[in-house]
Amino acid sequence: MKRLSMLIMYVAAFAIGSMAFAQTPDAPEGWVPVTELLPLPEFIPGAGALYVQPDNAPVGPWLAYGQDGTLIEVLFMVPVSQMQEAVNWDDLATGTLAELGITAIDHVDISYNGGHPGMAEPHYHFRLVLVDAATQAAALNP
Repeated sequence: MKRLSMLIMYVAAFAIGSMAFAQTPDAPEGWVPVTELLPLPEFIPGAGALYVQPDNAPVGPWLAYGQDGTLIEVLFMVPVSQMQEAVNWDDLATGTLAELGITAIDHVDISYNGGHPGMAEPHYHFRLVLVDAATQAAALNP
């Protein structure tokens, strides 16, 4: 039953996401859209248009762009199993933030995810959000 609901959720996300994505982001060189790595839509409601450097998948960083192509979040997916093994990720975002010219984070969201295409095992999403919560919600949810 859980797998069926997950499948329905991804089919719905694909249908909605395909219609909602208005502008292609101007991602930095070397970053590719999630669609080049996984069978996902260009825009995923609640997550946005995701870009990653393939060698950094699945942990990330991932760049999450809003419907208008604006960078909204820098996202990391950290497996619960690695957290339980006490794996450290020192200086995880500094290089990426500097490369992108990001000097301020509005807030950080951390949410549990039981698994999805690209990261099947349970993990946490760590979202470094560049905009206020209202702008984030509007940009990522059609």
